[in-house]
Amino acid sequence: MPTQSEILARLSAMAEPEYAAFASRLIPGCPPMLGVRLPALRRYAAKLARDPAGPQAVVAQLGPEVFETRMLRGMVIGCAKLPSGERWRMLEDFLPLADNWSLCDSTAAGCRFMAKDPGFWLPRLQELARRDQEFPARFGLVCLLDHFTGTPEGRRLTLDACAAAPCPALYTRLGAAWAVSVVAVKEPELGLAFLRSDPLDDFTHNKAIQKIRESRRATQEYRAAVLALKR
Repeated sequence: MPTQSEILARLSAMAEPEYAAFASRLIPGCPPMLGVRLPALRRYAAKLARDPAGPQAVVAQLGPEVFETRMLRGMVIGCAKLPSGERWRMLEDFLPLADNWSLCDSTAAGCRFMAKDPGFWLPRLQELARRDQEFPARFGLVCLLDHFTGTPEGRRLTLDACAAAPCPALYTRLGAAWAVSVVAVKEPELGLAFLRSDPLDDFTHNKAIQKIRESRRATQEYRAAVLALKR
């Protein structure tokens, strides 16, 4: 198993300082960044997840000091072979470190295992969405939109989670708006019905409408219909 210093050396060898300067400006609150691109991080995470020492031991080597080690930690949890209960425990330990939209959303995108065990994951994602904590709540919402909006029931549960999310922080509200827009584009009548009576604050409601109107999959007629619901 690679040591922490060996992992950092490998990351440094893949780093692009110019990319770090660019990407870190896009991420408010970003920890120090080396500049390793996401595809390279995902390949390295997949390799680490297969280490014979096991993902728990690998994750223990990934400290919070730089952006890339935090990202690797979330990615390893996502792609390692783990029982659902153990994976949930590791995610709970990880979420306090996912304190910006990039760490949150990239980790959520890698959690494809969730759709294979909805009975376990849906209640936990709904509980996360109800937390009054900006990025844990966003993580729950983004996981729902990434992995459960492919079915009618999943879309309805995603809208319910958005409606119940209490956290007033910006990136939670943006996550809710994004999730509503994804559902609306996939199931337009459901989206319209939700927007006509949703309990969202005006900012989130209007941001959802903006994102629907920006979608290439929304028809001109649908864009006009949702615009009429702007507050």
